[in-house]
Amino acid sequence: MLDFKKIGFDDFKTISSYLSAYPSRQCDRTPGALMMWRNHYDNRYAIYDGTIIFSSNFTGEVCFSMPIGRNIDGALNELEVYCKAKNLPMILNSVNKNELPLILEKYPDCVYSADRDWFDYLYEKEAILSLCGRKYSTQRNHINKFKKLYAGWNFEELNSENIDEVIEFMKGFTFHSEKDESAFDEADLCLEVLRSYDVYNALGGVLKVNGQVIGYSICEIIGDTFVCHIEKANTNFAGAYQMLTNQMLLHYANGYEVKYVNREEDCGDEGLRKSKLSYHPCELIEKNVITIDLN
Repeated sequence: MLDFKKIGFDDFKTISSYLSAYPSRQCDRTPGALMMWRNHYDNRYAIYDGTIIFSSNFTGEVCFSMPIGRNIDGALNELEVYCKAKNLPMILNSVNKNELPLILEKYPDCVYSADRDWFDYLYEKEAILSLCGRKYSTQRNHINKFKKLYAGWNFEELNSENIDEVIEFMKGFTFHSEKDESAFDEADLCLEVLRSYDVYNALGGVLKVNGQVIGYSICEIIGDTFVCHIEKANTNFAGAYQMLTNQMLLHYANGYEVKYVNREEDCGDEGLRKSKLSYHPCELIEKNVITIDLN
């Protein structure tokens, strides 16, 4: 029977090997996201016949990822056995629209739904890197204004020499989210990632003005997609977020291998939704929660 193990730092390479071999453009199918949120959602994993399955309590009860690997059908069968033995409902979380037909064929009586708040924002990299055309004039203006106002700006890779400065910046960071109840959890998560940064094998960048940290970002590349997990900036500096996004892409994603940028979900925050829509996504990645009747 499947044996779900709590995700720890020692599991990073194992998880990465599966997700790199079967890359997805979803933010929650990246080693970084699974590791970052491992404690918050009690993320675990099990392996069956070259196929990995993740479990979490994302929906408020135990749910499972779509199996990832060479034997999806076999892994789903094993998951049925596991859920029956544990007296658990078989709930699949974050199933995208391309995977949905397979589940509907195997489980025609299942119930499924998708919550817009958790759709990923996917962008064509070249479009948001070049910012060409009238529809990107607002972003261009923000970046140009930033450069004009703050002549002493610079961008650095996040490393051992500046990470303590970024930690101090994060300790004093003020959240302006409408989802204030989760701000403390998010702040703790961001600090944990920074303090364990070497484990994540991530791509980090720091934006400074006159030597002062005013923003940072942590991302990773999976397949052809540049995934932005953390992006924090001081909004007292006009255009800081736009400049940070632009510099991260110029520095880390300016090659032909990256075709898309995933900037994750808006979680129902209207301010975030407006900001992310302003970059004109090429796709909102639909993610379904599926309940399968095992009776």
